[in-house]
Amino acid sequence: MTLRIFMLAGAAALLGSASAMAQDGIALDYDQAWQRLAARSGTVQGADLDYRARRLQAEALRRIDGPDLRLNGFAGRVSTSLSVDTSRITQALEPGLAPVLELLPPVPGLSLPEIPDTIEANRVFNVRSLGLGSVWPLYTAGRLQALKDVAVGRADEAGAALQSARDEAALQLAQRYFSVQLARKASRLRATAVTVAQEHQQMARKLERTGLIAKVERLKADVALDNALREAARAASDLEVAELALRRMLAEERPVAPATPLFVHERAVGSLASFVDAALASNAAWKQIDAKRAQAAASLKLQGQAFSPTVIGVANYNLNRGGTARANWLVGVALSVPLVDRVDRSKLGAAARLEQQRVEVAAEQAGRDIPTLAESQWRAMEDARQRYLAMASTIELAQETLRLAQVSFKNGQGTTADVNDASLNRTKTEIERAQAAYDYVLALARLLGTTGSPERLGELARSAPYVVELEKE
Repeated sequence: MTLRIFMLAGAAALLGSASAMAQDGIALDYDQAWQRLAARSGTVQGADLDYRARRLQAEALRRIDGPDLRLNGFAGRVSTSLSVDTSRITQALEPGLAPVLELLPPVPGLSLPEIPDTIEANRVFNVRSLGLGSVWPLYTAGRLQALKDVAVGRADEAGAALQSARDEAALQLAQRYFSVQLARKASRLRATAVTVAQEHQQMARKLERTGLIAKVERLKADVALDNALREAARAASDLEVAELALRRMLAEERPVAPATPLFVHERAVGSLASFVDAALASNAAWKQIDAKRAQAAASLKLQGQAFSPTVIGVANYNLNRGGTARANWLVGVALSVPLVDRVDRSKLGAAARLEQQRVEVAAEQAGRDIPTLAESQWRAMEDARQRYLAMASTIELAQETLRLAQVSFKNGQGTTADVNDASLNRTKTEIERAQAAYDYVLALARLLGTTGSPERLGELARSAPYVVELEKE
């Protein structure tokens, strides 16, 4: 008896704790939970930052094939040496001066200076220069456009990776969010089973005192209550674990109380063909393949034009007025034709072609895998939906069987085993139906992730006619 009282107190404490957590927590519907996760998930935020960086890089290269304008300046001190060869000047003057000197009267002390063969001078002066310069690639055989295409492809690939991260985060949220709802339903059902077992135990004790049943029947009622308490404690513990996992995922300090219940639609939310078409158009993996295909094509074009000529327009205008560096301007065209390169461009081109083939092989495989994945998820969703709807009559039968077993036991026509079996069957059946609803929601979440629209789950939840109630039935 003491052990039973202890188990009852422990189960009540766990159930009370779970109930208090649900009351004190933050009530969030699925859309609100998804908004919080998208804003706080490190994986999603990291993928978003990478996408934004790649997109800015692509935008930065948008004008790479246009002209630029630079302001160039220089200030410094220059030392230069000047050397002039005067030997020829001396040779040219001597024949002409000799007759003139002969006609002149002798002048005492007069001697002509000797002209050296070379005159050298060193000069140091300051130089200042200020000007505008511009370079404009006029022809690059498409190489600059290929660079821009590669950058755009990298940005698109990062965008697809961001979508993949969001799809994966949405699926994990659906798993944890609705796991709490399933655990809450199971905990409520187990608590109801404890109540049924307690009422049955009290009735068994009363009938034992009046001599209508044997002691063994009352002992069976005690065992049934102990089992119900144990299962209720386990269900309450599972609920606490599920709530803690959801709270940590959303980075909330307080417990989170999901407000969107498990749901099931009466009819399929879409045809198989529509989901397959959506998957082929919007699947994150398919978008990544498209981005890689664009990059491979641009890379092949870049390597294929490696030995093409480059024509660049050049212009410069010196802004100095006066001084050592006088104002001047320059306009011209520069031509560059590579003849020998240190890098084996033929092998780089072959590698680019192999990369393009690899992308096409991956695209061919994805063209088979993505429709297969969408179809399997759609069929799993439909199987869970039909299973949930088909169990309505089973639930009604289990409830009526329990009622009749209780009436028969009170009238001395049934046994404790009949009541226990009927109670366990009712609890098991209702948990199985809630599990079917959970399987439906998870299959739908996976399918929406495959088709690139996980945000639709909250909208579809609001339009579902069947929901799993959390109140005692």
